[in-house]
Amino acid sequence: MDTDDDIDLERAKKPAVRAVSWMAIVGAALGIAAGLLGATVFTATGITGADLPPLNATPSPSATPTPTPTPTPTETSEPGEPEPQLFAESDRVPPGQRFRLSGVLPSAADGTTLQVQVRDGEGPWDDFPVTTQAEADGKFETIVYTSRTGERGFRIIDPVSGDATPEVRVTIG
Repeated sequence: MDTDDDIDLERAKKPAVRAVSWMAIVGAALGIAAGLLGATVFTATGITGADLPPLNATPSPSATPTPTPTPTPTETSEPGEPEPQLFAESDRVPPGQRFRLSGVLPSAADGTTLQVQVRDGEGPWDDFPVTTQAEADGKFETIVYTSRTGERGFRIIDPVSGDATPEVRVTIG
């Protein structure tokens, strides 16, 4: 005769072990399905790991630009010649978010390497670690990102001739 004290412990554990096992299997299946769905959504929207910039473990102020002496931009516009122009995709972006700089430097020949420069406040211009190529008629476009916050000025300069676009101000943060 069995009493309450004589419960078969192994027999009582089986339903609990079975329930926990099924929960683990269902959880894993749901996790895999959610991961595949998320990857499909990111791929369909064009966001892939290859498109993202490398992230440092400790945030640093953009690749510490080094001041370099640059020729003073010349104002050699002749009447009827288009003026240099620079446009930022947005005048305010979060730190680390990419944004587009585009414009025209009419004196730059097709294929000329143009340097992006940056400055904080009214400080000196520093080379930003990004270059772009001029297309026909001096048109250019590039994408930059920085994690250094504050209002920053950007311009594009032809390092050989010293010709530069006007400054465009972007607030980071």
